[in-house]
Amino acid sequence: MSLKPFALALPLLPFGLFAQSLPGVHEHGFGRLSLALDQQQLMLELLAPAADIIGFEHAPTNKDEQTRLTAALSRVQEADTLFSLPEAAACRLIDSQLVEEDAHELDEHEQTDHHDHAHEAADKHEHHESEHAAEHDHEHHDDDHEHHDDEHGHNDVLVQYRYQCRQPQALNSLSTTLFEQFPSLTRVELQGIVPSGQIAGTLTAEQPAFSW
Repeated sequence: MSLKPFALALPLLPFGLFAQSLPGVHEHGFGRLSLALDQQQLMLELLAPAADIIGFEHAPTNKDEQTRLTAALSRVQEADTLFSLPEAAACRLIDSQLVEEDAHELDEHEQTDHHDHAHEAADKHEHHESEHAAEHDHEHHDDDHEHHDDEHGHNDVLVQYRYQCRQPQALNSLSTTLFEQFPSLTRVELQGIVPSGQIAGTLTAEQPAFSW
């Protein structure tokens, strides 16, 4: 999957560098949290595997999985539940949004596949191939199939949160309930830019808070 940079209202902050410096493009149990504080505006960006946020990475195959998908995507956008900031900073959540979420994209693919299968059934004789031709096609397209599986087999959830802080000078810590809300997460790498410089740390269930 091609990951998008942290592109909000802070164009001068090199969030694109974080993706290069953090280990593991896609690793189950591992998430990334990017933070930027510019005057009174605080931005957070969470990137985590769909398997840890939703519980699966494939397109929903039944109503139960669709319900789980909807509930998980709603829960991961509840910033006031997921993150705690110092009261003295007087930060207010302005909005949170999914930026790139492959499970929805795969859901669309699933619907397309159902349509394609119905169309294929209706024109079965017209599009019928011999077993030999199918085998020949499989051999020639095996590499493409492997690439497709690699591209769509791992999916991430990317969420951005935007705050307005009346007293940004008092913003010097963050704690999270991510590990309670999504128990399969084991660690979240935090990197950010604040007026005093760059910050970095590792959040875990045992250490869900970070100060700078």
